[in-house]
Amino acid sequence: MRIVYPIAVVALIFIPLFSFGEPSRVSIYNNADKEQFGQTYNRNSLLSIDLTEFIHSPSVDTGAEGIQTAVFVDARVKNALDNILENRDFIFIDDSVLSAVDSAGVPAYRFRWNEYGFEIVFSLEKAGAGILKVIERTYSRNAYLLGELRRSYSDNYAVRVYRAEDLIEGADGIIDFREAMLAATVIGDTFQPLLGIHDGLGVLDEIGLITARIDVITEGSLVEYRPYEKAGPQLRSFIHSIAGMQGDFVDNLFSTVSDIFKKKSNDDHHIVLPEDFFLLKDGDNTDYSLFYYDILKRAGYQVRFVVIDSAGADGSLFSTVLFQERGTELWGRIDGQVLEREKSDRLSRMPALVFSGSVKYFEPDIEELFKSSVIELPPPSKWRTSLY
Repeated sequence: MRIVYPIAVVALIFIPLFSFGEPSRVSIYNNADKEQFGQTYNRNSLLSIDLTEFIHSPSVDTGAEGIQTAVFVDARVKNALDNILENRDFIFIDDSVLSAVDSAGVPAYRFRWNEYGFEIVFSLEKAGAGILKVIERTYSRNAYLLGELRRSYSDNYAVRVYRAEDLIEGADGIIDFREAMLAATVIGDTFQPLLGIHDGLGVLDEIGLITARIDVITEGSLVEYRPYEKAGPQLRSFIHSIAGMQGDFVDNLFSTVSDIFKKKSNDDHHIVLPEDFFLLKDGDNTDYSLFYYDILKRAGYQVRFVVIDSAGADGSLFSTVLFQERGTELWGRIDGQVLEREKSDRLSRMPALVFSGSVKYFEPDIEELFKSSVIELPPPSKWRTSLY
């Protein structure tokens, strides 16, 4: 997982998020009791939401006081968040954004999961008297578990929600308690110790399990995500030359490549390394896209190389690169045809904007692509839908 700071690029080696595969749904108990901070004794009925449903829902503030839940978060997560966000307004985690915010005078966090358009503003607080009373009622007949739960909630944190997704009651502009619980459960640990609180997705669980190795790449250095096979010094010099120009890096990159390189009219479906493209100064749209991917990746941008099925009569596929604008949550697009800036704050919508309509797309494995020089089409289950 790569985390990018506004000034420096910092590669932190974490235990991977979702080590056993990314989840597709978030679930809570349907009878989650607001008076019990989400805890319920009736665990027979689930409210389960597909993560893709967040794409269509607006995010709405809950009010100045927020909505307190008993959803549990390990103290290591909060400690890591505070350390990473110290003296910084925000960071990028893969294609998502995590920022420190102020919610009615309360220090809070804002997490935007761009792939699903999910947004939450939340604080992590020590359990108050109300949650401790819920624990006492639940474990009144078991002194050992009562002591363990008291200790767990005293040493760790519970989620208070200040902004969540409005999707249950037809986007009525009001966040009800179940909507707050769904948002908190995305953040909450994958194991919830309090009986009657459904296990969370643990989106931030692993952020507290940082290994000892921290590799800092200072401003002006490059992200060496793979070794160059040839022309390494020339390419690094090229990148630093672009960075030294007056104006915006991406604008200058696109202008320079457009002036120097020659574009083939048709895609010949033969993949060349960015190094070869640089030396030949000749290629089709896919070659341009892979070159831009390589340069922007090394320059510290968040980038995605995507292949889009335009659903045209000829059944042709189109390659492009999506990149996140520095200092914002907006995404742009660059390839051999066009540079488009600040098109959308939702990565999942970007492919649809290329063709002004809903499309199917996938992201090839870049490492395998460079090894095989072929874009292998995945099975239907691996294609994603970008809604216009």
